[in-house]
Amino acid sequence: MRQHSLSSVRKLNELVHECNVQLAAFRHAVQGIGTAQDGASLRREVETAGRACYRACEAAKNCVLPQLRHEGVEFTRHASQFIGCVAAFVVEMKRCMALETTFPAPVEPCVTKTQIEAMESMLETLENLITVHFSTNEGSPTDKVTPRRRRATSCRPQCVCSKLKTSYA
Repeated sequence: MRQHSLSSVRKLNELVHECNVQLAAFRHAVQGIGTAQDGASLRREVETAGRACYRACEAAKNCVLPQLRHEGVEFTRHASQFIGCVAAFVVEMKRCMALETTFPAPVEPCVTKTQIEAMESMLETLENLITVHFSTNEGSPTDKVTPRRRRATSCRPQCVCSKLKTSYA
């Protein structure tokens, strides 16, 4: 594997990890909305965690998009994990918006429809890129499948009884 390729895979791995960490922090903060811990400080934490997750996703996207066509399997695997992270962030953003509607606070909403639309647009772009990448790089799935060789049976019809379990004790 080329040195440039190794460094970009390593960088993407770090960026995807950061996205996951920020997503977990955001999800944890969102879970507090509507509970006894809900208040202005929790809403600030939700907003801060959401912004951090958005920035982490932007950084990873900027790493993925220019290099997707030129990298190998490991890079594509991390890119797919990143897409899953972005999809989970969109779900959490929608959940946060619904919770904020159900449990309004005297502060501005942490998540807006515009932010959700921006993340959905990013997700769609990434999914389309992956789809195009695999449709142009990959051959037919049947080309990859090798027929499985059957093992020769060492059993003869006369010895079938010896292979059966005779005691259930």
